[in-house]
Amino acid sequence: MDESSGPPVRPPRGPQVTEARGIVEQGPNPIQIRPAGAGDIEALLLIEQQCFNVYYYAFYTFDRKDFEFYLDDPETLFLTATVAGRIVGYVLGPVETWRSPPAAHIDSIAVLLEAQRSGVGSRLIESFFQEARRLGCELATLEVSPANEAGLAFFARYGFRKVHRLRNYYGKGLHGLLMAAPLERPGSTEGDGWDR
Repeated sequence: MDESSGPPVRPPRGPQVTEARGIVEQGPNPIQIRPAGAGDIEALLLIEQQCFNVYYYAFYTFDRKDFEFYLDDPETLFLTATVAGRIVGYVLGPVETWRSPPAAHIDSIAVLLEAQRSGVGSRLIESFFQEARRLGCELATLEVSPANEAGLAFFARYGFRKVHRLRNYYGKGLHGLLMAAPLERPGSTEGDGWDR
């Protein structure tokens, strides 16, 4: 494969949310959100190894080339969360303003186990939504395993609803769910245009 064409094509895996440990200190804004950079790859690989070791995600764990591809893609939103200068989570996915309605797709969101349930995931998804809205998106989408109960509950808090089941998405007998959430502008009363 030509290296300039990006990483190998493989089915995307949905965002993973797992059990918590809690390292984020209390205080004003200890969680900082910023764009990912090339110097972050080692920390991102550590997060991948820790968060996506579940059997239905392990085969699709991002590697260095995958992260480099996303970093180089001008149509990808790629944000990291740091606490005291340490990367503890990330969210990434393409912005597809050509779609109708314009949408941002979360390919992956992950938080180190010891930083989960401390607001990091919330800050990441809120920041992703804010940037997606700024870029003109009206909808956010993602895929997730129906077995990921913590993830389903987390995404529901941010307005994600099940759109349809994706048969054998993670492999034979391992189905996925496509979920979508409206990205209404603050104060908007418009719906998202999706039939429930």
